[in-house]
Amino acid sequence: LVGSDFVVTPKEAAKLGLGESEGLDEYIRPFKNARDLTQQDRGVMVIDLLGMEKEEVRDRFPAVYQHLRERVKPEREQNKRESYRKYWWIHAEPRKESRKAIEGLDRYIVTPEVSKHRFFQFVDGDVLPDGALIGIGSDDAHHFGVLSSRIHEIWSLSAGGRMGVGNDPRYQKTRCFDPFPFPAASESQKATIRDLGAQLDAHRNERLDA
Repeated sequence: LVGSDFVVTPKEAAKLGLGESEGLDEYIRPFKNARDLTQQDRGVMVIDLLGMEKEEVRDRFPAVYQHLRERVKPEREQNKRESYRKYWWIHAEPRKESRKAIEGLDRYIVTPEVSKHRFFQFVDGDVLPDGALIGIGSDDAHHFGVLSSRIHEIWSLSAGGRMGVGNDPRYQKTRCFDPFPFPAASESQKATIRDLGAQLDAHRNERLDA
């Protein structure tokens, strides 16, 4: 997988200077993919140096630079994609639009792009999602409740198509989320949906932690 050598355990991150090197916590962040939601959470982190030049990485975080130079650079030099060869220290594609949508949020909503069962989950705002996760830039449990509704499930199944060996439903943001007609709910109705959404998220988290 592209970028797999950027993924580290918390213990490995500490060896690279996390917790000691000033500012490194902005560039080594919690990381989740679809399996972290559907199965057991790996609890891993990712080296995310978007916006930094390699000279800056070398000077500010030498252990991180050396790690990537040894583990990533040789493979990236053979990659067919020019951007990966040129910017070998940068993890995958920037996905700037997605980053902007979740910037500054304490939490946001995610769903796997491909999943047998459609579900949504809140993750902490500092989590960087894998490319197989669809991030939705909202921290409002009202939106979470609407997206988790049977109506939206039927809509997304019809609009999103299917993918993979199991022909599982695919959630495409441009087809499933962007055109979805969110209900014109009153403030009282929003409060009810928000409460139900919060209960659903709490219940799911409890089941995952069990």
